[in-house]
Amino acid sequence: MARINDISRKLFDDWYVKAQYETLTGDLAVQDIGQAYAAQSAIQDLFSERRGVISGRKIALTSAEMQKMCGISQPIVGAFFAFDVLQTKAKVSANKFHHLGLEFELALELKEDVRPQSVLHDAESVVNLIAAARPAFEIIEDKGADYSQLDVFTMIADNAWCGGIVLGPIIEDWEELDLCDIPSCVYQKGEPDQKTNTGAADPLGSLAWVLNHFSERGITLSRGEHVITGSAVKTRFPIVGDKFSYDVAGAIVDVEIV
Repeated sequence: MARINDISRKLFDDWYVKAQYETLTGDLAVQDIGQAYAAQSAIQDLFSERRGVISGRKIALTSAEMQKMCGISQPIVGAFFAFDVLQTKAKVSANKFHHLGLEFELALELKEDVRPQSVLHDAESVVNLIAAARPAFEIIEDKGADYSQLDVFTMIADNAWCGGIVLGPIIEDWEELDLCDIPSCVYQKGEPDQKTNTGAADPLGSLAWVLNHFSERGITLSRGEHVITGSAVKTRFPIVGDKFSYDVAGAIVDVEIV
């Protein structure tokens, strides 16, 4: 346990000095996925002291291409915290990050506690667990990493790089929509619009995977938590002055980088 605590403390300290990404090696090397999630749990306890209680979960590395590059055969998860949950028209300070990234996602709010169970969740069953669907930005801190040289266990231990989220309004009549097939659009000031579809991130499949991940570990997710379900377009790395909107079925979330 002392070694897990040393790993989490190193990554926690690096976060607040905005250190450059480095793979943990030597005595701090994260040797397997079990150690990685143990260290993630420990760093989340540390983060909670400054960033508030866990308010939701994220999924990352959902594509087979990214998994292959990182040497893993499944997605990974992380958490975000109460003080990191912003509302639309938020202003995000680039100075808080070594290398700020922005992703374009659906945030699905849980309408009840989701306890461990023996039956696997799937894309159909999870619909009954959703209280609301919103467009959202995920704020990530990749520490300037070279993505071709990532160590996925270090990334997991580092809370999957989650720096927070910006929530948009609830999508009107979302219950009547196929959440995996909603035309959407990314707007960036000074750049061409990018049309996409929520299905690019398989939000219901992603939600099911996240719930199964925690079920297997005996962890209950709480009513009101949001699960952000992966970016519908490639991550963007904004600079001061950039403004973004993400429109999903007329529900729009906005953010400005300051």
